[in-house]
Amino acid sequence: MKFFSNFAWAVPFAFADALATCRFEEGDVLYDTPKAYEDNWLKAKKHIHHSLQVRYPARAGSRGMEIDGGLFQNNWNTKVCFDLYNHNEDNKKEIETTQGRLYTALWKGDISLLEENADNPLIPQNFKLVTKRLSEDSEVKEKALSYKLFGPVFVMVRDYSNRTSVKKYEKVYSALSDYLSDNVLTIEPKHAGLNEWNKIAPTIDIAFFPTSNIEHEELEALVKKVFYVPTKGAKRDSYRLNNHGAIF
Repeated sequence: MKFFSNFAWAVPFAFADALATCRFEEGDVLYDTPKAYEDNWLKAKKHIHHSLQVRYPARAGSRGMEIDGGLFQNNWNTKVCFDLYNHNEDNKKEIETTQGRLYTALWKGDISLLEENADNPLIPQNFKLVTKRLSEDSEVKEKALSYKLFGPVFVMVRDYSNRTSVKKYEKVYSALSDYLSDNVLTIEPKHAGLNEWNKIAPTIDIAFFPTSNIEHEELEALVKKVFYVPTKGAKRDSYRLNNHGAIF
């Protein structure tokens, strides 16, 4: 089973939509260790300190639709209720808090964030905000240019909890596959050199596509074909590269 690596709690990939929308729903069960998912429950439960089961909100129906990035911000301060189990003390506590506090507690591993008097956590930067920072960040540029370059490098943000973002990454990979001079490097914002990386959503990584035998303008044209579908009858081209990534 795969887990989102930057969460202190064990959050399986099955919760991708919950993370992308910041909405945990009735019946969702989470544990503070991946060992909870081992086959032998008698052994596994010895490693669990805390777990939770969501009671509210009710399930909204089938997940799997295309997710609007605005849902995350809209849901951040909405209510969530769950039972928090302390397995060391063998007790249960009913918690009523916000989706954003729950998300942050799972991310940071700090259940004190769920307390009423705790500071309200800031909404982490999403892939659209981080994307706009790429072309202006000198550290990202330095990282891109650290390749043994044969051609320009395209850099983009991927949120691997968001199916739209993942599909765009896959389309870029397909479009550039014939021109890649090395393996695509996908790394955390911290290692990509982004400032204030700890304010970026923990589901985000940065992808570097090194190319060869292609000029800057040709690479930009290939990237544009992936991201831009002109509106019928549009009087001007509304495409902007920095809305999708950066080329160094």
